[in-house]
Amino acid sequence: MNNTEPGRWTLWLSFPLAVILAIASCGGLFLPSMYADETRKQAALSIGNDAGNLAFIVPALVIAAILALRGSCGARLVWMGTLAYLVYDFLGYALALHFNSMFLAYCGVLGLSFYALAGTLMALPIAEVARRYGPRTPVKTTASVLLLMGVAIVVHWLSEIVPALLAGQVPQAVRESGLLTEAVAVLDLAFGSPACMIAAILLLRRKPLGFVLGPVVLTFLALSSLVLAPMGIEMARRGFEAGRALCVIGLGLAVGNAILLALSLRKSEATLQPA
Repeated sequence: MNNTEPGRWTLWLSFPLAVILAIASCGGLFLPSMYADETRKQAALSIGNDAGNLAFIVPALVIAAILALRGSCGARLVWMGTLAYLVYDFLGYALALHFNSMFLAYCGVLGLSFYALAGTLMALPIAEVARRYGPRTPVKTTASVLLLMGVAIVVHWLSEIVPALLAGQVPQAVRESGLLTEAVAVLDLAFGSPACMIAAILLLRRKPLGFVLGPVVLTFLALSSLVLAPMGIEMARRGFEAGRALCVIGLGLAVGNAILLALSLRKSEATLQPA
């Protein structure tokens, strides 16, 4: 990684992206009308999500981008995982919530995140990253955790969706949210779970791409879990009993994935053997 590498321009998108993200988050936190059309539960989740994005994601995005601009390969992977989280999160904001005054900000965050991620993926020296981080990656542990997370996501949603389909009903979570469908289930089943499983399989086969996707997916999991904490706190504050459990689960998953991410990004001078 150096100052002339292709795709470096994508890192500079982080700064306008962080500004728009902060504006969208502050809008949800400080404008009473923002979630007026949402149910009490969905409003609590959205406000908690905004708090998490402002407190955790904005700093993570900016710090990772600055370190990556200074040549840190590990920071580039964490930055990519942060972008993946933002694409995931703001697909929900833009397509699931009722239209509100932050709609254009949602589109801005989603678009900048997607194109920054796509641009850096096309230019990323995958073999170089694999040689730098691959040899000391806890491959079996990381792959096992990612496979477990992928399966757990599928089981969680199918245990709710399949009984509802068999009964000819709409899942309880959809009724409580007041939305047209369960957007998070769509994102998790279509993208989140497959990403975990693909990264795990590539790691087990010691493919160079696996040593890139592993840290990216772990960053995504750590950040998305961490944001569950303020969501749970806001739910508990509004009288939803499940809020405390959501907070504890989110923090536990975030710490576990962060530790595994740190172990995966330890530098090594050894080289990765060709697959």
